[in-house]
Amino acid sequence: MLAMLLALFSVKIYFASGLLVILGIVGLPVALLIVFRPAFGVKLLVFLVYVMGTLIMLFPSLPIGIVIDLFILLLTLGRVLQDLNDKKFRLFKAPLVFSLALWVLWHLIELFNPIAASRVAWFYVVRPGIGYIMLFFVTYGLIKTKKDVKQMVYLCWGLSVLSAIWGIISVGQNYFDFEMRYLVAQDALKLVFIAGRYRAFGTMATPAQFGVITAQMGILAIVLLSAKYKWYQKLVFLVGIGVLFYGMAISGTRTGVVMIPVGAIFVVLLARNVKVYILTLIGGAFFAVLMVLPIQNYHVRRMQTAFSPEKDASYEVRMKNRERIKPFIYSHPMGGGLGTTGVWGKRFSPNTMLANFPPDSGYMRIAVEMGWVGLIIYLILWASITIKAMLGGWKVKDKEMKVIVAAIIASMLPLSVAEYAQDIIGKLPSNLLFWVWIGILFKAIKIGQETNDDDERILEGQQEPENAN
Repeated sequence: MLAMLLALFSVKIYFASGLLVILGIVGLPVALLIVFRPAFGVKLLVFLVYVMGTLIMLFPSLPIGIVIDLFILLLTLGRVLQDLNDKKFRLFKAPLVFSLALWVLWHLIELFNPIAASRVAWFYVVRPGIGYIMLFFVTYGLIKTKKDVKQMVYLCWGLSVLSAIWGIISVGQNYFDFEMRYLVAQDALKLVFIAGRYRAFGTMATPAQFGVITAQMGILAIVLLSAKYKWYQKLVFLVGIGVLFYGMAISGTRTGVVMIPVGAIFVVLLARNVKVYILTLIGGAFFAVLMVLPIQNYHVRRMQTAFSPEKDASYEVRMKNRERIKPFIYSHPMGGGLGTTGVWGKRFSPNTMLANFPPDSGYMRIAVEMGWVGLIIYLILWASITIKAMLGGWKVKDKEMKVIVAAIIASMLPLSVAEYAQDIIGKLPSNLLFWVWIGILFKAIKIGQETNDDDERILEGQQEPENAN
């Protein structure tokens, strides 16, 4: 009866009013659930992040940024309430605190950048730049057991596979009707149609984000295969790997291809085992041959250009743009100000030089907007994440956590290389998922170090020497 009355109210009075009522009825219990069950709230947020692109295409006026901000606020509140209940404030008791504090501080200092064209743009950029980092602290604090770690890993991996399946089906029929309408309305068809082919973007709205995330999760699953799973579980992983890498291929995003050998390097560094070196060498040789063989398949040929950028016209354009902007970067230690390039630059300072500069790299965007000082701080943050993760990974004793830690490191740390070619972490949904994954990684390391199981290599059955750690 209530549903019928709401439907009648929506049609007869005003659709938006009825929708607000429905959102109020559903939203209030969900908000309370997030606050008092924040562990569930994090999983719900991850699901929302994965379907965000599709939601935006279905409902272009949906204030997704506000929804995300509200989610993070409620999760943080729930985490603080847990600390108050335990009479211990542990929200910021986590790794990376110093480097993260430095990164946040520089964002705040940028408010006083004397040449910044817009303070409003600063506000729009600083919200995710600082607010999304809270997901690291919240996720790290809410994960308490091996079971929690595995649930989060499998959830993200499963949603990635589903997104890849969606992308494969969507491209197979030249996009769903609502996707095509959105792309036409946003004048974005030129970004997803290359060489007579549509690029897959799954449920993530952009091919670049989709291609990188599918590559990450494919790498993750390859490493997880070395754990002690049953045969049918490994079969699921194998099928998922095929789906993910095919999704990456049809996304047209070559950055994901580069991440595969980089991920293999991290696995080798963690394994410290001759057999792993041999297997990696064999796999690397196969990959290298695939990248140089004169194969006529379009997707393979496009991936091959990732390792010969000099043959790509867009690469030449990028290099020229970077050379042109270098004098500005050298002479402006604070940069031009947050939000002076890209979408925000065109919106809030459209007549400036930086608004028309294409920030085709995460590092380049930071160098232009936050100056060479900001770039150094960002590199310090990446160095801190990499060094702490590698050192912590070497000390993990629990055999199951060792594999999971290796899988996350192999799939996440290559983003430090991907940022050179794409602005990945600075955009949705990666800027949200990144901090969730870093929280999972460091808690998995902590849990793995606190167990008393015998040490074990990445590959099952390969025992370490007693003095390996």
